Amino acid sequence: MPNQRNLTFLFFFSVLLPNVLFSQNFLKTSGRNIINQNGDTIVLRGIGLGGWMVQEGYMMAPGGFSGTQFQIRDKITDLIGEEETEKFYDNWLKNHVRKIDIDSMKSWGFNLVRVPIHYNLFTAPIEDELFPGSYTEIEKGYKLLDSLLEWCKANEMYMMIDLHAAPGGQGYNADISDYDTSKYSLWESGANQDKTVELWKRLSQRYKNEEWVAGYDLINEPNWNLPGNKLLKELYVRITDVIRAEGDEHILFIEGNWFANDFTGLVPPWDDNMVYSPHKYWSPVDEEYLDWLIQDTLTTPIFVGETGENSNLWYRDAIKLYEDNKIGWAWWPLKRIDAIQPPLSINYNEKYKKIVDYWNTGNNRPTKEEAIEGLRQLTEDIKFENCFYHKDIIDAMFRQPFSDETVPYADNIIPGKIYATDFDMGVMGSAYYDAGADANYGGDFSPWNNGWGLRNDNVDIQVSNDSLSNGFHVGWTETDEWMKYSFKLDSSGSYNIDLHYATESSDSKFSLSIDDENITDVITLESTGSWEKWNRITVDSVIINENDNSFKFNIEKGTFNFSFIEFDRIGDLSLVNTNYVSSLTTDGYSIKITTNKNIDILSEIENSDFNIKVNGDDVQISSITLLDGSRSFVISLVNEINPGDIIQVSYSGDGLKSVDGLQLNNFSLETVDNTISYIHDIPGKIEAEHYFFQKGISTEAVSDFGGGLNIGNLDDGDYADYKVRINSSGTYNVTYRSAADSEWSNGGQVEIGFVDTLTNKFSSIQNVILPLTNGWQDWENTSKAVDLPEGNFIMRLRVVEGPFNLNWISFDDSVSVGIPIPGYLEAEDYISQSGTSLEMTEDEGGGQNIGYLDSADYVDYIVNATEEGFYDISYRVASDGSQDYANGGIIELQLLKDSLDPQVLHTVSFPATNGWQDWRTFSNFPKVFMEKGDQKIRLFFTKTPFNLNWILFERFDGEILGVENENFEINIYPNPANDLIKVKSSYNPQNPLKFMLIDKLGRPLLIRESFDQNKIDEVIELNQINSGLFILLVYDGNHLLSSKKVIINR
Repeated sequence: MPNQRNLTFLFFFSVLLPNVLFSQNFLKTSGRNIINQNGDTIVLRGIGLGGWMVQEGYMMAPGGFSGTQFQIRDKITDLIGEEETEKFYDNWLKNHVRKIDIDSMKSWGFNLVRVPIHYNLFTAPIEDELFPGSYTEIEKGYKLLDSLLEWCKANEMYMMIDLHAAPGGQGYNADISDYDTSKYSLWESGANQDKTVELWKRLSQRYKNEEWVAGYDLINEPNWNLPGNKLLKELYVRITDVIRAEGDEHILFIEGNWFANDFTGLVPPWDDNMVYSPHKYWSPVDEEYLDWLIQDTLTTPIFVGETGENSNLWYRDAIKLYEDNKIGWAWWPLKRIDAIQPPLSINYNEKYKKIVDYWNTGNNRPTKEEAIEGLRQLTEDIKFENCFYHKDIIDAMFRQPFSDETVPYADNIIPGKIYATDFDMGVMGSAYYDAGADANYGGDFSPWNNGWGLRNDNVDIQVSNDSLSNGFHVGWTETDEWMKYSFKLDSSGSYNIDLHYATESSDSKFSLSIDDENITDVITLESTGSWEKWNRITVDSVIINENDNSFKFNIEKGTFNFSFIEFDRIGDLSLVNTNYVSSLTTDGYSIKITTNKNIDILSEIENSDFNIKVNGDDVQISSITLLDGSRSFVISLVNEINPGDIIQVSYSGDGLKSVDGLQLNNFSLETVDNTISYIHDIPGKIEAEHYFFQKGISTEAVSDFGGGLNIGNLDDGDYADYKVRINSSGTYNVTYRSAADSEWSNGGQVEIGFVDTLTNKFSSIQNVILPLTNGWQDWENTSKAVDLPEGNFIMRLRVVEGPFNLNWISFDDSVSVGIPIPGYLEAEDYISQSGTSLEMTEDEGGGQNIGYLDSADYVDYIVNATEEGFYDISYRVASDGSQDYANGGIIELQLLKDSLDPQVLHTVSFPATNGWQDWRTFSNFPKVFMEKGDQKIRLFFTKTPFNLNWILFERFDGEILGVENENFEINIYPNPANDLIKVKSSYNPQNPLKFMLIDKLGRPLLIRESFDQNKIDEVIELNQINSGLFILLVYDGNHLLSSKKVIINR
């Protein structure tokens, strides 16, 4: 008979075993990581189901419309009545998210679903309750969550519950939380807060034992004036308490105020299983953002709870930043109507479009039947299988952050038609290059895809009227752009290539290349007379080799639309002669020559078969190298090629053959593309056209002194890169030679900075406003100082605001760059800075102000004090005091000297003003002593945010300087001093003597009194005084006899 104790043990073990086996997926925090019960670090990669349980106006149509969910519902009810509206919303909730959606998200690589919920699917509004404090539970929301959780479990994916629309609404931005401004918000109503707490209690009771629930996002994007976020924290703590009281240990995701990003008063964490969850949209992706993420939460995990709504390039960069630092993320959203930014685009049917047009304009009201049909079709179109799948987005999110390789977008086959839009998927620089906007980084919006069609890459794609296209074409082309197309080759041979294009331009050009070797000449496109009138141009006899698998379409010049390229095989390789195609320098001693066919490496050639001329003179060839499996060969030279050299190549031999046995045809004086980069010495002048890389820039002949070329056609975001060699660190006067025509321009704004070659991060060092001149060739100089380090760098010149022309930039370290004081110091005239930004000011006098300041940011200047002495300083500042986080500022004015720690001259504080451009001047601060000549100073910001426009230095001629009594002399020695000074004079004092040593701020550091003397003979010890410049004041009673400078050197 079995032992009873063993049976009991086995019974309990069998009961507990399922929990042991399946509970390892519960998540918790550990330091800065999220881990499961096995201790494995889990990086959450999620996507938000925006638009499902909470409709936001902007997501309901291209371009959106202003509207909260309750307003959208009212509009629908007005058109089709309450009964049909109920049917619409039932179908919307049933079809918007289904198991196929979750299955697909898992297959793409997501491991988390962030589900935004509306409280009204779980409980009634407080206005509809029978009596104050009652709570009516609604089951519909729970059923939706239960189904979603089952689909997540089946895919071993986590579900995060996000209270997106809290009772009453949690923000001024009403659309996000369905806030009705005619009623009390969440923050204005204790009843709404109580209902929020109770809702979380009941959600916890239902899901506390669910291991595939990642946790709870307690309140989405609060945006309300909550001083110190005190009320926000109080509500968070109440919710925390009721969840933990249920025995629920799920992670709590905490969002800051002001759209999730202001964590004032919310740190440190009040719970040991908590994650901070900021949101990131429309801003740069860089290490500075990462620094901001972790500055207050060094021991608490970060989860970027919402991010997205941008270009694929931005997606890739953002996810790479998150993943490299093990920060989880959730994209937003999964679906939108007729949008290119989410993975799934919902069809925008014509009858629903008529409804939206009516809502936006008030004109052409649809009939009830039309509206019912448009809305019914919409609820069918939101099904996964009816959406358009943006595979380019998923590739940008899950493959591109970890690989620069490209993959095909479509199964392109040669011979056959390849659509212009079917270029490869991959990062910019590998799959394509586009000279337009990269992404939405905030500020004025510039579309990355001007046509806003088909793909979310930076290539400009729009809907096409070309009946032979796939419904789209590539347009808005610019010089030096290109796209790469992978293909499968049916058979090698000679091909005719047709390009279908439309343009109003008469100077557009293109070429094709394989493995960066040209396979065509540069082809000129004639104008078709209209951007929508299509023509076909044929390029004859292009060779495609058996190992070729991709080509580049290069925009050599101009703007045109093209819809497809078609390859038609006309015969074998031998049908076409072997011809020269192009040549370029590969380094200072080598020239690569490309032909139309692969070269036979057994060809017998002599150096004498070729002639190379550099600037008209013959140069000696050292060797010729044939490359296996290549259209190209390399000629090496004895003497070095310099930037700007004009190189020509000729061939007169008969031994060089292609793989089909045909001889290379002779050619004469073909121009070699000289790609040798200039290395610009600083100090010195950089001709603007001598860049080694550019984006969006053209050159033209210049009429300025010295001739040559200038760069032009400069639009916002264009840039040119230069290789520079800075011979010594120091402060340089930078001069820009620019021109701008008032008919087209308001002048310009440009910045220079350094590019990190590993990360491609751009660090701005100077920003300059360029003047409006009297024409595109009417030139003026603009100068500004900057600090530069010694060394070799990639310097980028970036256009902040165009258009303008630029001829050259010069760097001079032989002139004084100190800004004269007394006088104004404009905030933007810094020589170096950290963390600041510039913007145009609305203050009197115009120009720029610095802003977007965080604590520990700073700006450095060089001032030239024309007189030694004390100065009064005034500060011109602005900030928005209506914002809780803007409470004025504090500035430390520091004196910088080589190899010494910064010396604080004074610290000033000032209150907030009534707006970011509401300017006030604050003065009456401690006076500052300045030695004559150039001085480097720093404004170090210790309390922010605020804006700064200028600083005014005014000479102080008051009594603090003293006047030495002409009837006596006083001697102080040694000076400079170390441990003591001796003060001697034959002066006969009438009252007790007082000696006071003060610093430059006028603060007393030492006071010494002496009695019963008939002369001055005093020894003053300085052991407790640090090194520096001080003033010794000598008093006879209350009468100041003298002030003397004392220098203490340790």
